[in-house]
Amino acid sequence: MASNTIAEINRCDIEDSSTCTTASITNVRHLASYNWIERPTPTIAVPGSPPLWSSPKTSKQLQKDSGLYYINQNEARYPESPLEPLFQALYLTHPAFDIRFMDVVSDRNNIRKLLAFINSDLDPGNLEPFTIAVEVIGTTALFRRDEAAVTRFIAPNEFRGFGHKFEEEYTVNQVNNSTGHHRIIAYQFCGLELVVRYEADGFVTTDQIGKPQDDPLLASMRGLSLSPATDASSVNPVQSKLLIMGEGRLVPPESILEIKTRAISRHLPIQDVAAQLWVSQTSKLVRAYHYRGKFEVPQVEDVETQVKRWEELNQNDLKRLASLIKTISNLARQYGGKVTVRYEGGSKLSLYRSDKADMLPRFLYSKWEERGNPQARMTASTQKEGVVPDTVDRSQEKTVETTRARYGDGPYSEMISYGVDNGFRQFFRRMPMDLSQYHLLCNTLDSLAIDVTEGRTIRDIMHDMRKGKGDWDPEERSEIRGSKNIARDSAFRLLYVLIQSHVVDTNMAYNAVLFVVSHPRIFRSRTRKMVREAFEENCPVSGKQRAVLDKWSVEELPIGSEEEATTESEDIFFDSDYSF
Repeated sequence: MASNTIAEINRCDIEDSSTCTTASITNVRHLASYNWIERPTPTIAVPGSPPLWSSPKTSKQLQKDSGLYYINQNEARYPESPLEPLFQALYLTHPAFDIRFMDVVSDRNNIRKLLAFINSDLDPGNLEPFTIAVEVIGTTALFRRDEAAVTRFIAPNEFRGFGHKFEEEYTVNQVNNSTGHHRIIAYQFCGLELVVRYEADGFVTTDQIGKPQDDPLLASMRGLSLSPATDASSVNPVQSKLLIMGEGRLVPPESILEIKTRAISRHLPIQDVAAQLWVSQTSKLVRAYHYRGKFEVPQVEDVETQVKRWEELNQNDLKRLASLIKTISNLARQYGGKVTVRYEGGSKLSLYRSDKADMLPRFLYSKWEERGNPQARMTASTQKEGVVPDTVDRSQEKTVETTRARYGDGPYSEMISYGVDNGFRQFFRRMPMDLSQYHLLCNTLDSLAIDVTEGRTIRDIMHDMRKGKGDWDPEERSEIRGSKNIARDSAFRLLYVLIQSHVVDTNMAYNAVLFVVSHPRIFRSRTRKMVREAFEENCPVSGKQRAVLDKWSVEELPIGSEEEATTESEDIFFDSDYSF
């Protein structure tokens, strides 16, 4: 595979899009929608409908999720061409739509992954290894999800939250045998014209939603019901394996709803979901909280203003997102029109030549042909903004200050230099397991005026450590991995506060320490041991607290057992007056 590498894109070298003064999504248009139908033959219903939000008036106990769920339903049901349903629904709804003026066609998931690569804080839990297939047709780049697994089976003895069961109980399907509703929108972003597909959880009723029998689109599609797409009104002039039926209702974009579930001990801040809502321009949100599966009555929130504020606060990274999308598109165009984008950890994206089959059936490629000149759109310049050389890594050209110039010859100066550059978690990996040495390290950090906490309280540190926990995203049908680097950096901040500060709220400190020692999948033995020792040295510990802490070993475990240890969010209950 290494011989097929055509470029590497370093995160640090992605610059703002110079053609974009404001990184805002504008001119949003709803284009089309469809539902997947549970049938032996791949079948979609156009326009379909998302499930209707129907919340009970009282709290409700739910069973945990179990069974088979989709991670990427479009690929699972139609692996020959996961993007074809998008175009079928689009051209059935808008037969004259000119795709040639679109720069990018993508699923929301791809854009979220690229944004997380630029700054993982903008989409917590979404930065893990990923692959995106890219094909350029004319000046349009198709971005296709390329998942290692398209479904997931949750065993009866496995815990993955309550998100699926919640959607089943709190929404009502509007299309018979529907297994998921997908929507297609278009908008402008930093000089790019994008078509974006995403899955919608539900919708709320408004006076704008018409009755199905009054829908003119449905009336024109009656002849398509459960037949191959060969009708004159269909996009497909030849037989397609995808079956299309006319069913559903047109639902206005402002009614679309995103649903999130969380344990009541884990507040879901808007910034943790803003990126997802922003990419699909979804304005309604339900944050449903539960205690061991018992949900209180959830509320529908209008978060349009909050998402817009998030956009305003993250202009630099959003401009870099636009630049990255342009760079990938132009590199694909340079190297024959097909590339594979891979992120395998670290700070680089790798691009490889691709010899995969075409993403679309042949009849759809005619949509890019211009009258009298079929190749006109295929010869666009490859010198657009964002083109980068084969290896985008300019770090060797930069002058790096020496450790001595930065931190002198004090104790642990080299280690401090490395930790400041690569994360405070590095101290746990390199320091001796001797608390007196951590005292010396923290004193040196203070003498160098290094701001370890950056104003964080223990409560703030606890919130950051919780970001290391995994979760399950019912909308994307995939596991959300926690940001362990943030959690581990925060564990050192906790140790620093315990050593260097006079801790007033010892109950809060105890809860934070208990979180560290009880999560061996996030924090290694060295971290758990040092944090507990710092707590016991500097804070009074009651007999009850010590008994709970003693339930969790901080010593090295046998090889393999530490990786296998599990602590789900519902399994630990803090015996204090505080909740997180």
